[in-house]
Amino acid sequence: MWRRMNREDLKDSNPILPEKELHGALSWRVYEDYEFLPSAVEGIDSLYIQAAAPKGRREPEYIKEYQPLTDTPYLFLDFARIIERKDPRKALMDWFGEYGLLGLTPRNPRYWEPPSPAAAFAVQIHPMPAYDDRGGPGDFLLFIWALAYELNVSLVLYEASVGRNEEKLEHTLFAKKDPEHVRQRRQDLEVKAEATGASWLDILVDAALWTVFGYTISNIQAYTYPDITMPQLNTPLSKLSDVKSLPPLTVDQLTRSWGSRNLLGAMSLQFYWLMTSASELSRCRYCGRVISYAPLVPAAEGSKSRKPRKDKKFCDSQCRQNYHYHYRIKSRR
Repeated sequence: MWRRMNREDLKDSNPILPEKELHGALSWRVYEDYEFLPSAVEGIDSLYIQAAAPKGRREPEYIKEYQPLTDTPYLFLDFARIIERKDPRKALMDWFGEYGLLGLTPRNPRYWEPPSPAAAFAVQIHPMPAYDDRGGPGDFLLFIWALAYELNVSLVLYEASVGRNEEKLEHTLFAKKDPEHVRQRRQDLEVKAEATGASWLDILVDAALWTVFGYTISNIQAYTYPDITMPQLNTPLSKLSDVKSLPPLTVDQLTRSWGSRNLLGAMSLQFYWLMTSASELSRCRYCGRVISYAPLVPAAEGSKSRKPRKDKKFCDSQCRQNYHYHYRIKSRR
């Protein structure tokens, strides 16, 4: 059964979404306009992208600021689908216009002013690795397209692994144009199947998951980190000026959370949660979709909301009927 992941899958696997007001480890900005500039790095023939500042101004103007990990839990999915669009270049620019740049530049020298000696000393003692949401020389288009390809392959292979779709797995794993590379890889997998006694489908799933792991683990390690959050961290800036007015912090307010250094890290975390949710979340036996245990309808005032049973095997009655027809009635015929 082949089924594409949708936004609900990403939402259902996000562990910090149910208490989003407690988590605010990354604020990201979307700017009014962006510009492309040629790379000044020797040996790299590629343009890079950054926020464009209006004439006569140093800082670019931003349209909105948001929390990627909680406000847009489907970022990974939307970015990974860009390669599949009819016009990928336009889709990429539209994505930037909606969610902002990936943030692959540690500091954009065009906008950054060196800190005072005291501030520089504090930064050295308490390093805060962060990346610039305004883009810059590190945001190479060549690298961004490579990331878009890798994330798309990762998503397709994960979907095919969940659905155990042999045809899709073979098509994606052996998509290289070099016939010799394809022949060698297929031969290696056949040897592994013979050595382990596993079925060809199991070997394809194994190869797919190793490929997904290789594409995603470096981004997770580089751009994400465990974090501790508390209500005070989400206090509006207008109230932070008077620290004495904040309520006292108590032990029970400390919450486990995750942090991200840039938008690529936020997307990597979303995919990480999706991949590692297989053993924690139930999936429909027919379509493979994650089964949500949230109430089906909002509870009326003064009444209790009824949640789905924890032993549910299907999304809904339609999936139950489809499964019964395909695997019971049709198989008998």
